[in-house]
Amino acid sequence: MIKHPIFLLRHGQTEWNLEGRMQGQLDSPLTAKGRAQALAQRDILKPVFAAFPQIDFQASPLGRAWDTAVTAADGHPVSQNDVLKEVFAGSWEGRLRADIVAECGGSAAEDDMFELFLSAPDGEGAAALEQRCRRALAALNGPAVIVSHGVVSAFLRGLVRGLGIADIARLSHNQGVVFALHDGAEVMLETRADAELYLASIRAYLI
Repeated sequence: MIKHPIFLLRHGQTEWNLEGRMQGQLDSPLTAKGRAQALAQRDILKPVFAAFPQIDFQASPLGRAWDTAVTAADGHPVSQNDVLKEVFAGSWEGRLRADIVAECGGSAAEDDMFELFLSAPDGEGAAALEQRCRRALAALNGPAVIVSHGVVSAFLRGLVRGLGIADIARLSHNQGVVFALHDGAEVMLETRADAELYLASIRAYLI
């Protein structure tokens, strides 16, 4: 089990998020709301940077995640990590999720982002993604901030918590928040005050 704190962020809302289009390792720009979400994450992280001035800050190099990271970092150095890219969804990338669901005989109510990304016939798939996420976590050697994507960030959070794939699939994909993980437990931080309270709760680690 990873003992040091990890602070996980999903990128802000993008144009393709609004359209219901699969991004995967393609990209689309942040919306105005997405940029505001990155600013909210910057505010949440201020106490984290105060507590861990040298914290390792890594981000996916895909534009939506990198732009979110640079905003949220507020001048803190950020490094790009290809391992943090979103799961590859093959020929389904760039397509509307609703169209893919309909082609597979489903309905709009069955438009499950997590399931779609992992079931793309020529995509990366769950087993390869799990190996990639385990490599990312194994490479950490201290407290870290990570900015990634919906499916990858859920996988990272689930692996830290020791969850199986079914439970990982049920995790939320909130944007504009920070997921704090420590000793196998997760807390969603929505404000700077939340972050301050959380850091106080793990003060024993900080000492």
